[in-house]
Amino acid sequence: MVKPVKKIGLLGPYGYGNLGDAAIQQAMIEHIHRYHPDAKVYGFSLNPRDTEQRHGIPSYSISREFETPGWVKRTVPKKVRDNSAVRWLVRIAVKLPAEFVLTAKAMRALKGFDLLIVSGGGQLDDYWGGPWWHPYTLLKFALIARLRKTEYVFVSVGAGPLDAALSRFFVRKALSLAGYRSYRDEGSKRFTQRIGFASDHDPVYPDLAYSLQPAENRAVHLPTRERRVVGIGPMTYFDPRIWPERDRSVYLNYLKKLAAFVAWLVEQGYAILFITGDAIHDRWAIDDLKVQLNGEDDIDASQILEPRIDTVEDLLGALATVDVVVASRLHSVILSHMLRKPVLAISYHEKIDTVMADLGQSEYCLSIDEFNVDALKKQFLVLVSNQPSLEAQIEEKTQAYCRALDEQYDHLFGNL
Repeated sequence: MVKPVKKIGLLGPYGYGNLGDAAIQQAMIEHIHRYHPDAKVYGFSLNPRDTEQRHGIPSYSISREFETPGWVKRTVPKKVRDNSAVRWLVRIAVKLPAEFVLTAKAMRALKGFDLLIVSGGGQLDDYWGGPWWHPYTLLKFALIARLRKTEYVFVSVGAGPLDAALSRFFVRKALSLAGYRSYRDEGSKRFTQRIGFASDHDPVYPDLAYSLQPAENRAVHLPTRERRVVGIGPMTYFDPRIWPERDRSVYLNYLKKLAAFVAWLVEQGYAILFITGDAIHDRWAIDDLKVQLNGEDDIDASQILEPRIDTVEDLLGALATVDVVVASRLHSVILSHMLRKPVLAISYHEKIDTVMADLGQSEYCLSIDEFNVDALKKQFLVLVSNQPSLEAQIEEKTQAYCRALDEQYDHLFGNL
């Protein structure tokens, strides 16, 4: 990569309100412009309109959903649509032509690009949609980039799960076509090796969200600051409305335990500030959690705070206000640490276990499937009693992460 960069694309399954994905892309945009102020940055996302509004960059769709005519859902009853023969017919008559159209648009869009970046997040997985969703998209754009003579790179990506053999094939081929690859943790790198890709010499760098540039006056304005504030970040874990694995009883059991914990915090005199790591779906979880709280005795509504969180800046502002955080989403954990806030993580995925372990704070990471309210209370009290030392530990580690990411950015953009 020796010629001046004129056009850079950011490819990923972002654009639906997930603020962790948005933080990663925002960090990458900031650093591209730090090295190349005149570079033109474009998004390749699930929702171009959201990407354009959220990041201020022109964007293209990577999803067939935005190419499929709406009349199919409007005119064909669900019972008929669910028939296997009808699904195959729809794929052949509607989705296949739409895929040709989308691919042709991608070919035109990538003309003249110098660099296409697959950055961060759960890029190398098939949990959301199977092999023909993002694994296929990664390989398709790798091939288009090769035809367009555009450099294709993977930067601090996460990996797993890839349950389907076809998903693993797509991802191996996409990785093999990249000019540069790095992973956000050793576990992701080892995962690529287990699926048969030779990643031995690829580097590991932290999640890109750690490199977001600091901003002043982020804190949410609170009417008083007489109480210590705990940030609570629930999520729609196993919620049948959105989660790939759907079990309402699992979802409600998680919320019921979290509600009992929140009621205990209020009883102890803490204020609660609800945070959303996903601007859309976490609001559902908060609403459902408040329903559970209605069943708890002696809840003082004045101790419950719920700021509107639509953007990464909103989320950082909310996190800047709290003293400690209890959350389930990966980037609610990461952005809290970035602001030097101790976190009690209720983990639904090994990526969260890894982040907490890397900071030396596995003690404060509980399994979402196995935790109980008493254990949550106990570890919260330990966390609060150790808060000063934890903040110092977080400060030291996150500064090291920033230095490592600066090294990676310098490698990617310093000589362009």
